[in-house]
Amino acid sequence: MNLNDLMNEMEEWVEQAAALQLDALNRKHMQVQTKAHDTDFVTDIDLRSEEILIDCILKRYPDHSVWTEEGGKLDKQSEFVWVIDPIDGTTNFIHGFPLSSISIALQHNGITQLGMVYSPPFSMKFQAIRGQGAYYNGQRIQVSQTKDLKSSLLTTGFPSCGHEPIINLKYFNKMIGRVSGIRRTGSAALDLCFVAASFFDGYWEFDLHAWDWCAGALIVEEAGGALFTREVDGHSLLICGNPEIAELLQSSLLEKDELYKNRGQSIG
Repeated sequence: MNLNDLMNEMEEWVEQAAALQLDALNRKHMQVQTKAHDTDFVTDIDLRSEEILIDCILKRYPDHSVWTEEGGKLDKQSEFVWVIDPIDGTTNFIHGFPLSSISIALQHNGITQLGMVYSPPFSMKFQAIRGQGAYYNGQRIQVSQTKDLKSSLLTTGFPSCGHEPIINLKYFNKMIGRVSGIRRTGSAALDLCFVAASFFDGYWEFDLHAWDWCAGALIVEEAGGALFTREVDGHSLLICGNPEIAELLQSSLLEKDELYKNRGQSIG
């Protein structure tokens, strides 16, 4: 299987979903529902985008499996698994705030081989093939060269959690005075890509799902970045950045955490 040919096919599929999303944004017309709780949203455009991507994949590769945010994992198992978030940043999308993305990755025997994150409102396309580097709109990208936290610009997120306490607030408060700034885009997939492109120096977030980070993690790795996963107080934590910032961010976030002696595990 030629990964470069697969990437070209993936671009065609993503463009179909992107066209649907742009039309919905331009017409300001979509149907909004809630899922697990009253701030966990899904739209008809999420579902239709997912259907487009699944149909394209299974028509071309009927022996593959697909794992998606809205539809879950198909019963059929394969050594090839597509991991899809049709709209990462649905709350942004609902409000017309132009930071949302389509995230799609292909894993072979559990290892991500190619990934793409595309933002329809800004026509931002991030993509990577394992071993071939990371690209933003066709240009090779690398993580930043920032060496210290005080000079760094970070990004984080606060996942929708209903009425449960937001674990990240205490970590946000811990970090805000130690860096030059912290941003929240509302799209984990874009946050990872923005680290890969050196727009941000580092990123952390709790309780992400595979469809949030699978494509973006490969793009960060291929851009020379480092990623770690941890378990903290019963929550999963992902940390990434250029290698120096990722390590400093991990130690600073968890400096008083007993679990830090068991260092984070690298993704790769």
